Amino acid sequence: MNLKELQNILKEIEILLKRKNEMYGDENIIKIGEEGILVRLEEKLERLKHLSKIKKDPAEETIEDTWKDIIGYGIIGIMLKRKKWK
Repeated sequence: MNLKELQNILKEIEILLKRKNEMYGDENIIKIGEEGILVRLEEKLERLKHLSKIKKDPAEETIEDTWKDIIGYGIIGIMLKRKKWK
């Protein structure tokens, strides 16, 4: 495993989560809860499957962006489970 790249990716996810939280706030996550996170994850997985199947990487939300969103929702899900979301 490339530990330096792992650290780079984790930092990118941290920046992404902070940026999106600034845009959307805490309330939308509180409102949808864990079940809502599961729905969003399912949507992201379906998008990833579709993009992988057609072998197309759109400019507005790339395949890598979708992977990052999946990771981000996983982290949010853990925070909700631990009751550590605001």
